[in-house]
Amino acid sequence: MTVQRILIVSGTHGNEINPVWAVKQFNRKENNLNNGIKYEYIIGNPAAYEKGFRYIDVDLNRSFKDFENFDPHKNSFYETYRANFLVDEFGIDGSKPCQIAIDLHTTTSNMGTSIVMYGRRSKDFCLAALLQNKFGLPIYLHEKDKAQTGFLVEAWPCGLVIEIGAVAQNFYDQNIINRFTLIISSLREEIDKLKNKLIELPKELVVHVHEGSIDYPRDEKGDIDGIIHPERINQDWKMIKKGDPLFLDSQGIIHKYERDQLIWPVFIGEVAYKEKKIAMSYTKKEVICSKKQWVQEFESF
Repeated sequence: MTVQRILIVSGTHGNEINPVWAVKQFNRKENNLNNGIKYEYIIGNPAAYEKGFRYIDVDLNRSFKDFENFDPHKNSFYETYRANFLVDEFGIDGSKPCQIAIDLHTTTSNMGTSIVMYGRRSKDFCLAALLQNKFGLPIYLHEKDKAQTGFLVEAWPCGLVIEIGAVAQNFYDQNIINRFTLIISSLREEIDKLKNKLIELPKELVVHVHEGSIDYPRDEKGDIDGIIHPERINQDWKMIKKGDPLFLDSQGIIHKYERDQLIWPVFIGEVAYKEKKIAMSYTKKEVICSKKQWVQEFESF
């Protein structure tokens, strides 16, 4: 196994400040080289971080795409330049190549500490299984959503998002910071244990697979005309069945879930997703059997 560098990205969204603080604290206390693996630290969107904005022009975490067709003379978006810089600097063929990217995020929804995967790459499954085995974290597998693409970790051979909430934007929370620090400090150790055959992957991996998203009720002008029902607030990862309430509109009418399929919601009421017309996303639960291929591909770095 030749993992030599792991990229730790904080501040991909500039108003998510707890990961930045956690990385600063961790970097002061810890040796940068451990178990033969070096961490590279970077603030993903420093301009937005300085202003306390989510982004300057466009969402950086949707900007990692179409690198081959990037024309600096035609595109003036700050985040597009920034995405290209990060890949040129830390991508697998960059000046400081990193095999793995860990993107640290916070959310205003009650997601707890969770893992977000994009697609079904074997290396990602291996790393996610290590972390789920260590910490018991839920996994949100985001796939098959053409409206949501270009995520940072997809630009690396292996990458995961660590998502922690609930916490308000631009608000420091020491408990959130401690959770990030614990995961960062354990990552290299778990990889080293796998490398030296000291641990095995769990036989099964439980994931919540993205099925779609639900918008708020809206009036004829397209304005939001309903709020998340009180019974649904803070109920991320909790099963929804037919007849359960979703929203309460301005007329006092309860909007219920009408389908027969059981679903599990995530990112309920995430503030940043209002602009994307998402009140919550919903998932199906899937149990995936671990495969030797995951470890074999992870060891092939």
